[in-house]
Amino acid sequence: MFKSHTTSFKTLLALLFILTVYRIFMLTQAASQIDLYADEAYYWGWAQHFDFGYYSKPPMVAWLIMIGTKICGGDSFVCIKIMSPIVYFFTTLNIYFLAKELFDEKVAFYSALAFVTLPAVWLSSLIISTDVPFLFFWSLAMLFFVRAIKSDDWRDWIVTGIAGGGGLLSKYTMIIFVVSAFAYLLVSPTYRRHLKNPKLYIAMMLAAAIYLPNLYWNYTHEFVSFKHVSQDNAHITGIHFHIGRMAEFLGSQFAVFGPILFGWLLVLLPRYRTLKNEHENFLLLWWFVVPMFALILLISLLSRAFANWSAPMYVAATLLVIGWLVLKRKKGWLAAAIGVNIAIGILFYHYHAIADIAGIELTRKTDPYKRVKGWHQLGQEVSKILKRYPNARLMSDDRKEMAELIYYIDPHPFNAVKWNPHRTLHDQYEMDTNLESAKGEDFIYVTSRRNIDDIARAFKSVKPIKKIVIKLYKDYKMVYYVYYLKHFKGYDK
Repeated sequence: MFKSHTTSFKTLLALLFILTVYRIFMLTQAASQIDLYADEAYYWGWAQHFDFGYYSKPPMVAWLIMIGTKICGGDSFVCIKIMSPIVYFFTTLNIYFLAKELFDEKVAFYSALAFVTLPAVWLSSLIISTDVPFLFFWSLAMLFFVRAIKSDDWRDWIVTGIAGGGGLLSKYTMIIFVVSAFAYLLVSPTYRRHLKNPKLYIAMMLAAAIYLPNLYWNYTHEFVSFKHVSQDNAHITGIHFHIGRMAEFLGSQFAVFGPILFGWLLVLLPRYRTLKNEHENFLLLWWFVVPMFALILLISLLSRAFANWSAPMYVAATLLVIGWLVLKRKKGWLAAAIGVNIAIGILFYHYHAIADIAGIELTRKTDPYKRVKGWHQLGQEVSKILKRYPNARLMSDDRKEMAELIYYIDPHPFNAVKWNPHRTLHDQYEMDTNLESAKGEDFIYVTSRRNIDDIARAFKSVKPIKKIVIKLYKDYKMVYYVYYLKHFKGYDK
């Protein structure tokens, strides 16, 4: 059914190279059509100074942007994002070697091809986010964990520990990897002996040591990242069930993993005994899917969960589903699953061109790129105003808007401050800036609020400068108001 020459490693490398070049090319094309996502601009701001931690995330995403902009030679749209498709190239190789370790070259080839064409990966390859390094380290840790329990070689255990540390520096949910690993070892007659293996615990200590600088950073910053994860992200305030939100999260996974692959995953997960009897390595993959899936499902039931929170489980889920389809010789399902996901990716990449050809006028409701439009125009307008008021600093009241403005204003106003009268600590700007220390200073305030009477009391005088209107669609336009705030008297005035 599968010809060896079409599933060789050389063929995969060629396909990966072509796909990576294509994605980088699409980045260059997108640069003239869309703007940075707010979180990308936010992380780029972090990358302006090296640190072992930032407000809401470990430092890896900022470090990755630093590397990309240094190699690329600037802070352009493409340079900020460039590492994403490149890292996914290597993450896919991890998937290939992991699948080959667990099954054979055929399963490895199709698992790698399926992973790199997941709808989530199509999207994530054009976005610089925490998931980019996180999936790399998660897949690398899985690969060497599997090798370590088979070989018990020091090298494999050490690399597992290094990958685990890199994962923790990428995203805190890397800790679920430990849960999955121990759960599998507990139920595995073949590898249960490693629960008494000191090499396992030395690998864990190595991961902890690599992560330690971020823990110390949190210690010196009132554990702000952990508070953000528990309060702002999970936001579980009590036992309240939200069946609709859980259903919404489940529905989103058909888009993240692909409709056919996620459908098969739902079919396979309840068949624990069948998977266990079919192939011993299905058991390992099951345990690297279920703990993460169960946790995110629970969060979605009690609060809400974003679609990408389940991302690491799709490393094992891809191998589980593809391994099953290949071993059961379900060629049609395999081709359809990968083919549908490729079609979804191409449609997403060329959405605007396809809409133009079809004569479809995009609106706020029909354009998936609506959140990344209009920011550079806003930045240009505010840049002109700031040049007229060289002694005034930029001020905003919204994290996302502030991140976009700092990036798109020329020159970048890194001394911008956030209006924060309640002294909250909800983002990097509120952590880094204290407006109370700026008494007597003047500000250019950019806001979507029309009425700022509450703010005006804190200044000697307020002068409306401009109403900026950026029309994006026939049914939507961005509207911002710009004020010159003279002589800050203090929040309590």
